[in-house]
Amino acid sequence: MAIRRTNTTSERLKRLYELTSIVYFFLATAILMLLALVLLVVAVWDVVIAIQSTTVTDVIMDAIGLLIIGFAIVETGKFIAEEELFRQRELRSASESRRSLTKFVTIIVIAASLEALVMTFKAGQTDLAYALYPALLFVAAMLGLVCLGLYQWLSSRIESSSD
Repeated sequence: MAIRRTNTTSERLKRLYELTSIVYFFLATAILMLLALVLLVVAVWDVVIAIQSTTVTDVIMDAIGLLIIGFAIVETGKFIAEEELFRQRELRSASESRRSLTKFVTIIVIAASLEALVMTFKAGQTDLAYALYPALLFVAAMLGLVCLGLYQWLSSRIESSSD
């Protein structure tokens, strides 16, 4: 009798954890999307206000930076929703894990590359001495892309050799 009670308690705790994690992931995803939308509105508002001034180019570059951050936030929220809410996480193959990791790292590489590009343009308009950080950010993004390719190549070789 005690064993059955422990098993029932364990099942209840497991269901409670699953429900709590689903609620958390849903709220986190919804909040990420809402914050990305706020960034979008702020970026557009700043540009509309700046159209009347002479510093419109600087404001547009800042707005692009905000939109890139918003893009990364939306993609991260979408990734979390797809991985944690829409899929069964119990039975996952190595190829599924590789696809998920590839998708997540790709989001980071794209966002970092776009941000480096915007920062490079801003540095070119102000002072080229400020171009070092964007260049290093771009190098880091490309290194991330190379590492992702290496990871995919190695994991596909391991996967094909285990078949």
